[in-house]
Amino acid sequence: MAMKTKGLIKKSTDTTQKTSVGNSYDAAKKATLVLNMPSGFPLNFHLEGLWVQMSSLNSSPTKLTIKISKDANGDECIVTGTESTIETGVTTATDGSCVYKIDLDYVFSSSSVYVFFKTDTGTVSVDAVELTYNEG
Repeated sequence: MAMKTKGLIKKSTDTTQKTSVGNSYDAAKKATLVLNMPSGFPLNFHLEGLWVQMSSLNSSPTKLTIKISKDANGDECIVTGTESTIETGVTTATDGSCVYKIDLDYVFSSSSVYVFFKTDTGTVSVDAVELTYNEG
């Protein structure tokens, strides 16, 4: 029996640091992820996973909530608020990581998506955000 082969997994990364991310979404502290698209829209993609690397964990944050939108203001979500426990570093307790499994098909009409963050308490600096996806 023939199996459907998935397209190659692609990734988009934003490494612009967002400092003092706190317990409410802040449109000025979003990650912008540009999807590698052939010319022409709309285009089907399957969003796979999202990784967030953090530093400067302050006042004991334990969870990071993200949402992904198709607009830069965060008003038109394609992934609604999703929470992950912050896994702190083995050697540096003020560094942390979160991983999110998305598993979502979406038809895009532009080449960028935006990730917004908030903590449960305290603040973090978001150092890097990486999204994996493939053409659906």
